[in-house]
Amino acid sequence: MSIFARLVGAAAIATAALGAAPVHAEGGTLVIASSQVPRHLNGAVQSGIATAVPSTQIFASPMRYDENWDPQPYLAKSWEVSEDGLSVTLNLVDNATFHDGKPVTSEDVAFSIMTIKENHPFKSMFAPVEAIETPDPLTAIIKLGQPHPALLLAMSPALAPILPKHVYGDGQDIKSHPANAAPVGSGPFMLEEFTAGEAIVLKKNPNFFIEGRPKLDEIIIRIIKDPSALLIAMENGEADIYPFMAGAQEINRLGKVDGLE
Repeated sequence: MSIFARLVGAAAIATAALGAAPVHAEGGTLVIASSQVPRHLNGAVQSGIATAVPSTQIFASPMRYDENWDPQPYLAKSWEVSEDGLSVTLNLVDNATFHDGKPVTSEDVAFSIMTIKENHPFKSMFAPVEAIETPDPLTAIIKLGQPHPALLLAMSPALAPILPKHVYGDGQDIKSHPANAAPVGSGPFMLEEFTAGEAIVLKKNPNFFIEGRPKLDEIIIRIIKDPSALLIAMENGEADIYPFMAGAQEINRLGKVDGLE
């Protein structure tokens, strides 16, 4: 699997993690243990799991993906690909707002995709995009220089966070923008606290545009750099999820702990 595909998987951390058995009650706090230290929280200009895990909760994207990697509506309630494959029209939902209350519009989508194209390390994912037309606030038409079947996959949470143009379009360098450490998105969670190298605290977005979501009140990402200490935290119930754990020895060890899957 390519690094491109692996990073897209960061959008589904619950299915890519060893963690507590699923529950369906409303509310509560999810504690994610991670050894990854993010430079900042803006996935539009930074690749990697460390940024992608919080970024996919703070920012919404045009599409989401199910367990079969089929695109599902998110900020885009529907989309059409032209017969020649040279344009993709996104029809946006009309009730999405950023965490500061401003509506999400096609201008934000256009700004974000062009920003990602120019600044993200994965240059190829939006390389064929030549322009984005915004005939009205809820319609974005992506114009391509050549057909690009991977475009829909690129518009997933880890790769295409939709940024508020009114925040990031102020002329400052996007890679060092101060909002990268205190981002304003339209996702299910809002940044409460970001203590570099220690913890990221996300609180429920009460105005999230998908009814009934999110279920949780809070997500805490604990940065535990020592792998042994991280395993002990999982064993002691101090954390609920350890995303992207790859070592067979660690998986077998935690697999023996009651209450973990």
